[in-house]
Amino acid sequence: MDQLYDRISTLLESNDVADNLGALRAIDELIDVALGENASKVSKLSNYMRTVFEVKRDREVLVLARRVLGHLARAGGAMTADEVEFQVKMALDWLRGDRVEYRRFAAVLILKEMAENASTVFNVHVPEFVDAIWVALRDPTLAV
Repeated sequence: MDQLYDRISTLLESNDVADNLGALRAIDELIDVALGENASKVSKLSNYMRTVFEVKRDREVLVLARRVLGHLARAGGAMTADEVEFQVKMALDWLRGDRVEYRRFAAVLILKEMAENASTVFNVHVPEFVDAIWVALRDPTLAV
């Protein structure tokens, strides 16, 4: 598994969109693979997803990353509650922060997936979400 994780990491670090998409598809498939080390797998996959949203700017990569993150939130159960909490807080901070379009776009994608796939954890943040989402709704960029 370590070799596979190293390969995924290499693909995510690449500047090639096709490599990034391949890594995300591999992560998506690994989510449902039953391994004895499930907690460490969820942790490692969560870290990959954090990196994608913090670093990548390509819309195609962000849209696929959103779907993979939603899948991870659904499949991970209680183990992903901390990751969902982190992602929601990060997305809300990005909406409230400086006007960086790719971050706003990523924030909207993250919040949508967390609302749909981890509603129990997301519900705590609904008042903050309602306040912050207006920034995205008023953003002149069509994608956001």
